[in-house]
Amino acid sequence: MLSLEKSTFAKMFEAAELCRERALDVPMLVLIYTAMDTLAWALYADKTQGVRERFVALCENYILPSGGIQCTGLELYSARCSILHTLGWESDLSKSGKARSIFYSFGADDPTLAQVALELIYPGKSVSLRPDELLVALRAVVAQVATLASTDNELAARLSVAAGKQYRSIGMTAGNQMFAAYIEKVQGDEHT
Repeated sequence: MLSLEKSTFAKMFEAAELCRERALDVPMLVLIYTAMDTLAWALYADKTQGVRERFVALCENYILPSGGIQCTGLELYSARCSILHTLGWESDLSKSGKARSIFYSFGADDPTLAQVALELIYPGKSVSLRPDELLVALRAVVAQVATLASTDNELAARLSVAAGKQYRSIGMTAGNQMFAAYIEKVQGDEHT
């Protein structure tokens, strides 16, 4: 399959995997949190306009119930904000004490040791997370939502509307044909 024919999520997951393989930790996190944001928007945009509410709902309804991730939906939202807005570990929510800061354990590192050390330095203010586990959970949620949409017409309709608003790659030949046809039509309409 040509890369231009892949779904948006397939591209995001492949890019995140490439980042992991090349030890590009921050870009991997940006891709994961962006994909989570996109899925939350696709699932809940017609129900709530608030990014925070959508993101937390995605986490609490889909990501966290799978187990293994030891933080809250609000803490994941806070981490999303810190990564996407500052490429750091601190957000307004963590600074105000409303959410613990998330620190990441990459590769084969044992996050348990990091958590113990963080508790000594920042008691009750931080939690460690393996981005690989978050990526696995997100992939599973995308598959779960696709399966649910096959029997839930309302969900399928929401996802269809969302997919229609996403960026699409068009190959050169197809793109050139589409643009040439459009130009021909517009020029034809001007002469009529």
